[in-house]
Amino acid sequence: MPLGNRDELPTLVYTVQETAAILKVTEKTIYRLVDRELLKASNALRHLRITRKSLEEFLAKTSGEVGHE
Repeated sequence: MPLGNRDELPTLVYTVQETAAILKVTEKTIYRLVDRELLKASNALRHLRITRKSLEEFLAKTSGEVGHE
């Protein structure tokens, strides 16, 4: 099955800028969260990338939601 249009692909990783926009914080805050290991990031090709899973885990841990592991 061909992949088709690039717009159909799910977003699996976010840049620091995209993550900051999602969380409505500054890029500096994202770097701090990564430095404090509160948000996991990959240093792919010398650029930080935050996976969707890592972002979802961070939000679940910090939102106080029950039932997420």
